[in-house]
Amino acid sequence: MSGLLRQGWIQQLAQRRGAALIIGGAGLAVGLPAWGLSTSVGPEGIDALQLHAEPYNLTGKKIAIGQVEIGRPSVFGIDKIALENLPFRVAQVLQLERSGIADEYVDPHATNVASVMISQDKFLTGVAPDAVLFSAAIGPITEFSGQPEECLASQAVALRNSGDVRAINFSFGEPLNRDPRPEALLDGNALLTQCIDWSERVHDVLYVIAGNQGGGGIPIPTDNFNGVNVAYSTQIDGRFVKVDFANLSSEPTFSSPRSARPESNEGPRRSINLVAPGSRIE
Repeated sequence: MSGLLRQGWIQQLAQRRGAALIIGGAGLAVGLPAWGLSTSVGPEGIDALQLHAEPYNLTGKKIAIGQVEIGRPSVFGIDKIALENLPFRVAQVLQLERSGIADEYVDPHATNVASVMISQDKFLTGVAPDAVLFSAAIGPITEFSGQPEECLASQAVALRNSGDVRAINFSFGEPLNRDPRPEALLDGNALLTQCIDWSERVHDVLYVIAGNQGGGGIPIPTDNFNGVNVAYSTQIDGRFVKVDFANLSSEPTFSSPRSARPESNEGPRRSINLVAPGSRIE
């Protein structure tokens, strides 16, 4: 990748993510491994560790899940810049709908997200440590809107594992002001939103979408009907019991450096379906 192209891609990373690095609502600091796992996945968070044990045994065994990001996790043996001791291994990495290219669009954020999903580390265990993960990188966007590429990558992941992928995580969004529709609204008619609603029905896969987090400005595709929008919570007296203010994009007082107007979904479409830990996890 040329230096100029890489610089533009890094700028796109910042524009299409919130202020936090998010997976299922959990904001993580950049670094490997994801040290926030013990808090967000443990008893103080969603308590996934309890579901790993008897009598539930919900570890993701024989289940395929997906990840769509601007970049992708590193894979030892493919990427020269990969870490040898990562606590997980991705089943396949893609670049849009094709196999990933060595050292192209490797992203620490995507690696952190993957570790939250499937880490097998004894002390930093992921949500579904026995699941099979397929990850797609969208890469740099050369047009005004990246929604066509994001839709293509989503379909490619949904069709992995002979079409049996149960859930796909998004931890990014598209700005409303870059939607090509005139006077675009969060009414479910954005291309990426329609793609997700269609894919969920056709491919029988649940899309887990990052809520419009951080400073706002990335609300598409939170106006979906068939997916689940996950916002993040903050701690009060050591417990994650309050929706973080960053997720309240239009209430009680709208103020966002990324958008000139409130970013609320039209009609009965909920901006937030679930809340998960959380802000300032270290």
